Amino acid sequence: MKYEIIFSGIGGQGVILAGSLLGEAAVSCGLRAAQTQAYGVSARGGFTKTDVIISDDEILYPYALTPDLIIVLAEPALLHYLNVSNDNCKVIYDSSIIDASKYDLDKRYFGLPIVEIAKELGSARSANILSLGIAAGFIVDISLEQLDNVLEKRFRGKILEKNIEILRKGIELGKSVALTR
Repeated sequence: MKYEIIFSGIGGQGVILAGSLLGEAAVSCGLRAAQTQAYGVSARGGFTKTDVIISDDEILYPYALTPDLIIVLAEPALLHYLNVSNDNCKVIYDSSIIDASKYDLDKRYFGLPIVEIAKELGSARSANILSLGIAAGFIVDISLEQLDNVLEKRFRGKILEKNIEILRKGIELGKSVALTR
């Protein structure tokens, strides 16, 4: 089993944190994980991404060469993945921010109003946690318990409670999108 996942957006959206949390949860489940990150010219507001490789075997290269899932939270990031080469890759973009009608997207691209859903659940800033949940919905080998544990290490009180709720919604969305593969 091997998964290659990319979280992408612009600096300040928390995509690096989402990747780190996913990798931590995978390791907690006895899997192997590698996470790399790249920032654009400016850390806040510029293109940023994180590649997360999860496997039950040794990981020889830490970058996603044939991603299974790409989650895109900003239009500048979508531009990087308009010609993704893996025919089996699912690209989920934030349809509440990105007007995809101007692009010729095929069936691999799927719009979800990520920021809007996070906002409706009480925190637009938790779009990265919703994205983490979407990715976790694709990866059946990561337990909900371990995802909760990694959130508990980073957050406390009402913020933790809200992020757990948002994570669960993301998992639900991820599972529904995974069924369309």
